[in-house]
Amino acid sequence: MHVPEIITGELTLRPIKDKDTAALFKLFSNDEVTRFMDIASFSNISEAAQIITLFRERQQEDEGFRMAITFTGRDELIGTCGFHKWSKVHYKAEIGYDLMPEYWGRGIMTTAIAALVAFGFKEMDLNRVEAFVDPVNTASAKLLQRIGFTQEGLLRDAFFEKGSFVDAHIYSLLKAEHAREQFWENS
Repeated sequence: MHVPEIITGELTLRPIKDKDTAALFKLFSNDEVTRFMDIASFSNISEAAQIITLFRERQQEDEGFRMAITFTGRDELIGTCGFHKWSKVHYKAEIGYDLMPEYWGRGIMTTAIAALVAFGFKEMDLNRVEAFVDPVNTASAKLLQRIGFTQEGLLRDAFFEKGSFVDAHIYSLLKAEHAREQFWENS
């Protein structure tokens, strides 16, 4: 799947490039960023190069994609977002996202995820977008709720991360719900 740039006000979401390796290493080597992720913090820049290759492979195989979040006109990666576990058969995908801590609390991720979700429903023909959130990660839960996601339940010991089992709240947003929200926002 070809993934275009998505420009939304002050932000541009674009495919991740090789030139993003250093910024991606800075992002994923930060323990605050990877705290709730299923990967350990990076300790070598080669890990950033490897994950860029992985993102490209998943995109080429239509399994999903990851985009760089940048400020429009600055083109420096400050975070990433994208879809993985894309199931065309079931018209759904799982969303993932991360952001440099110095940009937390500014509404950047709300804008980025809202644009990404709209792209998923319109251009990828998704009917359902899912997210799995550690119950301790209240900031991520609030972000999803602001965009219109519904918490569906708790999956106990859903993932094995960093040496232990962790629970996960499952959130979803359906295309029909998103369309209703867009209608009311534009009325």
